[in-house]
Amino acid sequence: MDILGSIGSVVGIGTSAATGGLFGLVGNIASKALGFFENKQSFDQERARWSHETELLQLQMKAKAEETEHEIAIAASAGSYAGLSESLKAEAALTGGHTWVNDVRALVRPVLTLGLAGFLCFAFFAMTPGDIDRAYVADSLVFAAVTAIVWWFGDRAPKRASK
Repeated sequence: MDILGSIGSVVGIGTSAATGGLFGLVGNIASKALGFFENKQSFDQERARWSHETELLQLQMKAKAEETEHEIAIAASAGSYAGLSESLKAEAALTGGHTWVNDVRALVRPVLTLGLAGFLCFAFFAMTPGDIDRAYVADSLVFAAVTAIVWWFGDRAPKRASK
C-alpha cells in the first residue's frame, strides 16, 4: 500500500506540473492575443488621428491659398510641417515615463510570483505531516510554480524583427 501511495503522489505532482504548464501556456497565448488586439486598436486610433490631421491641414492650405498668393501658402505649409515634426518629437520624448514607474512595473511579476510561492510554502509547512490537505497544497504549489515559470519565460520570448 505504501508503494501505491507513493506512485499516486508522483502521478498527482506530475499531473499538477502538466496542467500548470498548460495553464501557463494558455495564459501566455491569451496575453499575446490581447497584445495583438491592443496594437491593432492603437494603430486604428492613430490612423483616424492622422486622417483628421490630414483633413485639417488640407482645409488650412485651401484657406491660405484663397487668401494669399501661392508662395505664402508654400511657406506656411513648410512651417506647419516643421511645427508638426517638432510636436511629434516632443511627444515622443514624453513617452519614456519616470524611471520609478518602469521599476515598479518590472517588479510586479516577481513580487506576485514570490508572494504566491511564499504563501503556499507557509501553508504547506503550517500543516501537520499527516494532514490529507497537505498533498493538495503541494499539488497547488507545483501547479503555481510551473504556471508562473511558463508564463514568465513564455512572455520573454525573443521578439521578431519588424519589416
